Amino acid sequence: AATDFVTGNHANILGRGELLRAIHIPAAALSKRFAFRRASLTRFGRSAALLIGTRNETAGDLLLTITAATPRPVQLRFDRLPSAQALRAAIDARVPRDGYFDDVHGTPAYKRHLTYHFAEQIRAELGAPGARA
Repeated sequence: AATDFVTGNHANILGRGELLRAIHIPAAALSKRFAFRRASLTRFGRSAALLIGTRNETAGDLLLTITAATPRPVQLRFDRLPSAQALRAAIDARVPRDGYFDDVHGTPAYKRHLTYHFAEQIRAELGAPGARA
């Protein structure tokens, strides 16, 4: 799984000399609505925070992936669209206050703020009727 590939800061499951040669993306994942948010100091530089949300209109679920601000990707799965409070509580449960990078791209507090802000934007966008598919 993509969430298992990254194991830490500049670290992944590949051994010395190994290459990633293929990625399998299920067709169902490509038919979901999505929303994406990213903050970076430069256009192509490392991100301070990157969040991706997907939602299946039929099932009404929400999958939110938090990365760049944290050492490993974090995925939050909801059977239905959560409230703003439930989303924030789920983020707090999975990413502790000291679970954000502290680097040139921002402090942990800044990255936590971006995570909350972007997560709520994504929740609202994917929860809106008639949003892009």
